[in-house]
This record gives sequence, structure tokens and C-alpha cells, in this order.
Amino acid sequence: MQNLSDIAQRVARTGAVTEADVQEIRRIVYSGDATISQDEAAHLFAIERGRRHYAAHWSQLFVEALTDHVLNQMPPTGYLSEANATWVESQINASKEPSSDVHVELVARLIEQAAEVPAEFSVYALRLVKDTVIYADTTDALGRGLGAGLVSDADLELLSRILWGAGSEGQLAVSREEAEALFAIADATTGAANSDEFDDFFARAVGNYLIGATGRAVPSRETALRWTTDREYKIDVLGALSRVLAATPRALSPNFVAELLKPVRTLGQDVDAAIAACERAREAAATVAEVLTPEKAGWLIDRIDRNGVITPAEQALARFVARESAALDASLKGIMSKVA
Repeated sequence: MQNLSDIAQRVARTGAVTEADVQEIRRIVYSGDATISQDEAAHLFAIERGRRHYAAHWSQLFVEALTDHVLNQMPPTGYLSEANATWVESQINASKEPSSDVHVELVARLIEQAAEVPAEFSVYALRLVKDTVIYADTTDALGRGLGAGLVSDADLELLSRILWGAGSEGQLAVSREEAEALFAIADATTGAANSDEFDDFFARAVGNYLIGATGRAVPSRETALRWTTDREYKIDVLGALSRVLAATPRALSPNFVAELLKPVRTLGQDVDAAIAACERAREAAATVAEVLTPEKAGWLIDRIDRNGVITPAEQALARFVARESAALDASLKGIMSKVA
């Protein structure tokens, strides 16, 4: 009977993952309790490192299995922890050249399906896309060709999935690092036949960093795990209450019990209060961010002037900022006059 190590060695020799291989791999990783171990996940990455030919059946299985392993089989489920994100990145980085149909598709899928991801992970994903945009003449997960040196419609779709998916609760929140990665893509494809939608996408995404909510905080593993243990939390509260009542001679007094119960909050109330506080913080941050600060204005001038040419994407960004910002810093007058 074959094992994943045997398949990885054969793929390394032939460069191909056959349909028979995929059937055998699926049988191995989903047999028994259908839980994919860390060793099995690492072997899947090893098989991918040996593959040199496009295989849709393999791409589908790989992304499905690794997404399941990373998001659903390690508590707290549904969250991409920093440790898991680092592990995924290290496995991808072990390849000579990240693949669009497998590696890039995996990080996009993780970002789409996770309740939260570290902000740094979406930056990593954007850099992967940048590398494939600039250097790779390859195929995406749907079998579409991706030409090197330009942002194709398929590339733009990936960028959208990563940025929009990485926002908390569907809200786009672009960080400076993500904006830098987008500028790198725009600079590298200046003059290329990019997708017709790229300039507008670039303007809205980078503009969000400049005059919108910025940055995302990933709940700690402990916090996220606590949200899933409602029953244990209630048991702890009731246990503490019982110990207090047993230790006081006033335990039989109805008034005493009522006063004692007043400050006791349920887990649901705690979570609701935390969500409300986060929403208030988001609203306050958005109000402040509508004013383009001198610091962000300086960053924008530096980025636009860096290559000496104002590209169509940068022109679209300048117009977006002028239209959407509540107040423009005086230092931007020169750039805005060039665009106008």
C-alpha cells in the first residue's frame, strides 16, 4: 500500500500528479477519522514541490485539504492564528517558485474562509500575487492562463478576494503594508495592458488606507477559544457563586441573593459588549481617518514621485482622495495640480 512519502518521491521524479494519485491521496488523508495530521499536511506540500505540470484535480484536493486542516482541525476553529499562518508561509517559501493554482489559491481561500486572519498574512498573499504578476507565465486554479508582466482579469480577481476577504466582518480595512504591496504591483506593471478595472481597484483600495479605517487586530487564540466555551464559562460562574453562598450565613436571604446576582454577566453579554465597543472604536477611527493627515500625505507624495511618472492608477488614486477626503493637506496641492 502506498503512503504519502512514496507519492511525493514519485512526483519529484516525474513532475506529474495523476488522477490515480489524487484518488489515493484523498483515500489516505480522509480515511479513519478524516482528520489530516500535521505530517500529512507537510507531505501534501512536499508533493506540490515536486509537481511541474498543471493538474486541476490536484489543485482542488490540495486547497480543500489544507484549508480544512488549517482552519477546521485546530482550535479555535475558523481562525487563522499567527502560528498557523507562519507555518503555511514557511511551507510555501520552501518551494522554488510559488504556484498560482495551488499556493496562491490556498492563501486566498484561507483569507476568504477564516473569521479573522493576521494582517501580515494578507500582505504575504499580496506579495505572492505580485510575484506571479511580474514573473510567472502560469495557470490559475480555474485553468486560466496568467501572462507575466501585467495584471490580468484573473489576477485582479485574486487581489479582490484577498483584500476584501481579509477585512473583518466584510469591511475593507487596508493597512499601509498592503497599500505598499499594491503600489509595487502598479509600479511593476506600468505601461502594461492591465485589466480595465485595475486602476479603479487600486484607487479604492489604497484610498481606503489613506482616508478609511486602517489595520486589523486578530483576536488572541485565548479570546477566540473562550467564545466557543459558553458552557464552561457558565459552570465557572455558578461554581464561584455556590462557594460564596456556602461561606456566608446570609445565604438564605432573598435580598442578599438578588444583590449578588446583579453583577453576574453571561458570556453572551460579555461578547455583545465587546462587539459594541469594537464598533464604537471603528466609527471613531473612521471619523478621524477621513482627514488626510500630513504623515499620510507625505507617504502618498513619496510613493507617487518614487518612479518619476504618475501612472493612470496613481491618477485614479489622487482623484479618489480629492473626492473622498474631508480635508486635504496643503502638501498635496502640487500632486493634485498635476493630476488635474
